[in-house]
Amino acid sequence: MPGKNSDGIPPVPPETSAEMPKPPALSPDDVVIAVMGVTGAGKSTFISLFAKDAQVGHGLQSCTANVSIHAATVNGQKCYLVDTPGFDDTNRPDSEILREVANWLNISHEAKIKLAGIIYLHRISDNRLGGAAMKNLRMFKRLCGRDSLACVVLATTMWNKADLLVDEQREKELLNRPDFWADMVKQGSQVFRHDNGRESATTIMKYIFGKRHRVTLDIQKEMASGKTLDETGAGREVQTDMTVLTTKHEQEMKTLRQELQEAKDMHDSSAIAEINQLRTELADKIRSDEEARKTMQVNMETLRAEREQELKRQRDEAHKRELDHQKEMADAKMKLLAAKHESEAEAQKLQMKIHMAQMEAEAAKRDRERAERERDSQGGCIVM
Repeated sequence: MPGKNSDGIPPVPPETSAEMPKPPALSPDDVVIAVMGVTGAGKSTFISLFAKDAQVGHGLQSCTANVSIHAATVNGQKCYLVDTPGFDDTNRPDSEILREVANWLNISHEAKIKLAGIIYLHRISDNRLGGAAMKNLRMFKRLCGRDSLACVVLATTMWNKADLLVDEQREKELLNRPDFWADMVKQGSQVFRHDNGRESATTIMKYIFGKRHRVTLDIQKEMASGKTLDETGAGREVQTDMTVLTTKHEQEMKTLRQELQEAKDMHDSSAIAEINQLRTELADKIRSDEEARKTMQVNMETLRAEREQELKRQRDEAHKRELDHQKEMADAKMKLLAAKHESEAEAQKLQMKIHMAQMEAEAAKRDRERAERERDSQGGCIVM
């Protein structure tokens, strides 16, 4: 079980990287705001406007690998901003991300820490809500539940002032379609444009401060009641996507079996080798799908215990990498020093060689001058 602070409140799980600072321990009186959305929507950038320790990524590669908590100050008001990975992470399956987010929410719920609000960021620059954006939105709705939507801010980012009409049309579509934001707005979610850096971000934060609400999300209620993660609304949503993916992989495997038989009938050894390689890779994916499904079949206590083991493993691996890098740096420094010494020795040899050549040249010059003097002393006579 995790330790407790002076108020008897368990701290939030620490960062997995040994180089990251220890996150703050939260209390029920703190103003805690979660920031969610797809990768590249600007979550870390938003947080960095008020918290200097937020890591900002570049491009669409996720830099938020784990839930991270950042102490922030907005117009003198202290709060904590929670950065969360999106459900379109470039390196991890949705099941793993849900385990990460659910575990933090469960620990917070047990510690009686309630969210003051949730900020959901969306790129208005996107031409349409593609698969990743829709999946994130569905997961967000499942995590929150209808009763929590009144504490949600839907904020659009990356407005293009040079093409404002196009962005406004996209905003209108978001607000009018029930499968996008229309139903959320009906339930009390507030829409903001985050289009002016710190100024617009401050407006959003002041709105949340002004509501003075605290909210318990559906997934927190569900798991506190004894449901396993796969039985929660968010868990069922992930499993639906996993079922679609598994069906797709199984169909691909069926197609490969047919192609393999055709290649065997044609005695095409090159095609047989290539198809077998594809089958092996696809079998690994199917196995990974099944393992991911099993990781969802955990209750709150089991999830916490497993997450603690995962974090310990990640910390141990990070520590080992740190030691390996330190050894690598030490070896490089030794090689550099040896090379420097070797270089100095080579330089000294070259300098000595130049010196010897110079001495020999001077000696040859003296020999030539002496020979010329001897010749001149003989009056220029030539003895036959």
